[in-house]
Amino acid sequence: MADQDHRITAQMQDVFAQVTQTCETQFGFRFLTILKILPDPVNVLRVHSSSPDDYQIGALKPMGGTHWGKLVIDGGQTWLGNGADEVLWAFPDAQLILSKGCKACACAPVISEGKTVGVLSLNASLDAYTAEDLLEMSRIAQHLIPALRH
Repeated sequence: MADQDHRITAQMQDVFAQVTQTCETQFGFRFLTILKILPDPVNVLRVHSSSPDDYQIGALKPMGGTHWGKLVIDGGQTWLGNGADEVLWAFPDAQLILSKGCKACACAPVISEGKTVGVLSLNASLDAYTAEDLLEMSRIAQHLIPALRH
């Protein structure tokens, strides 16, 4: 992460910590990640993780061009996956996600000026999240705009 555009500042970490705490209180999760959308059409950058030993900060994840990427990144839509089949459909690292007991994944895009600049992703046990939760997660995700436009 030597590139200036991808350095995580203390201010960004504070925003990530506040969003993480809010999500823990309101929804709970086994792990939470925050992804930054890059100009690279293939990869996104993991800029925050509540479980950095398993989901390293600074790691690239090939989500652009996937069905999930077209829906969440390109389309700016929330996504709620429940069950192993849906997790496998969405993520190239699905086996790791499932090995953590996570069969529910809720993703809310971070939208700035009509463009997706990031994604807030919460993972938990089956049926942990509802469509109504996605509405609130989407609102919370927008607090990440200043940190992800950096």
